[in-house]
Amino acid sequence: MQERYLGDVHDFYKFLFLKYLSKKLKEKIGLNWYLVSPKQVSLSEDKKKDGEKRNYLKNKEICSLDSSISEEFINFIQIEKRNIIDFTERTHLKRYIKFYNKKITVLERKSWFQASLFFFKNQEVIFLDPDNGILKNKNKNSLKHVLIDEINRYLVKKKIVIFTQFQSYNTNHLIYLREIKDFFLSNNVEILMPILRNRTAPNTFFVTAGNKKALVNKKLTQLYKMYGEKFKDKVELITV
Repeated sequence: MQERYLGDVHDFYKFLFLKYLSKKLKEKIGLNWYLVSPKQVSLSEDKKKDGEKRNYLKNKEICSLDSSISEEFINFIQIEKRNIIDFTERTHLKRYIKFYNKKITVLERKSWFQASLFFFKNQEVIFLDPDNGILKNKNKNSLKHVLIDEINRYLVKKKIVIFTQFQSYNTNHLIYLREIKDFFLSNNVEILMPILRNRTAPNTFFVTAGNKKALVNKKLTQLYKMYGEKFKDKVELITV
């Protein structure tokens, strides 16, 4: 996650889901932004002009899905107003979400992640929001991806982990999600939950990993189905 993306269409659907989940579970959801400065990623990253997918704010149907969220996000149309710290201090969403705002860096990634484990010690469900999704090459260290070892360390702590995965432009989304599921299985993690697809451009997917007993205790399958039914024109549940 980069600060310039705050309040874009992907953020809207992320918080729509997390708020729903929190209210149904009656507990705060942990959110690790995987917050990164573009300069930490690369020189070219800092020159990009993305993060402006905000036309949804002119769409009454979408905004009405949660007017409290959309009204807050109108404030972020101007890029200079996008400030994560300020947002997390003021937003009504802090009633539902515990925000981990520390930025990730290459040199301090391990200590950054270790601090997140302590920060979320009382949260049972953790949402991870990297720019791109899971990194399948275990020999790389990309700040725009979550690492399989990091997910495993949350799972060892008995957490349920949900992470954002952006679609591939080169592969059919069902094939792509199957490849991701197979990658997890090759690392001894079975994806037992349906994957939630947000019908945005590009699509984002919410992938869930967790101990079967914990998933059953939370009744997450039923909650996901209810969420999919409530917002059926905007989201889709996929089993691959």
